[in-house]
Parts: sequence; structure tokens; C-alpha cells
Amino acid sequence: MVDSTTHMLPEPHFVIGTQNLVEVQDTFPLPEAQLDRFLLQLNLGYPTKEQIMEILKGFAYKDPLESIK
Repeated sequence: MVDSTTHMLPEPHFVIGTQNLVEVQDTFPLPEAQLDRFLLQLNLGYPTKEQIMEILKGFAYKDPLESIK
């Protein structure tokens, strides 16, 4: 529900939830009562310097938002 309007999603669908770092202002760990709503937890880590350069090169020549379908 967004702004008192329910939006139906096509089946099947899934939702990805994120938990911000504790060090970030105004964020807190999830309460114990909400932890059971998640099936699994992934820690992606940070890209290497080489991977960062590849990511930046991808933005230099084209707008990635133009290819979203």
C-alpha cells in the first residue's frame, strides 16, 4: 500500500528488503519480531578497485537507465 492505495503485483513476485549499516544515521537493527520475515541474508561485500573501474567505465559511455525494461 502506498499513500492509501493498494497496488496489485503480478504472480509470482518477490520483495527484497535491505538493512542499513548501524553506523548510518537514523538506522537501527531490525527488531527480533521482524527478523522472521526474511528467508535468507546475503552479504555482498565491496567491489575490488578493478571492478569499480569497470563499473565507472559502464557509466561513461551510456546511461544505464536507458536499457531498463
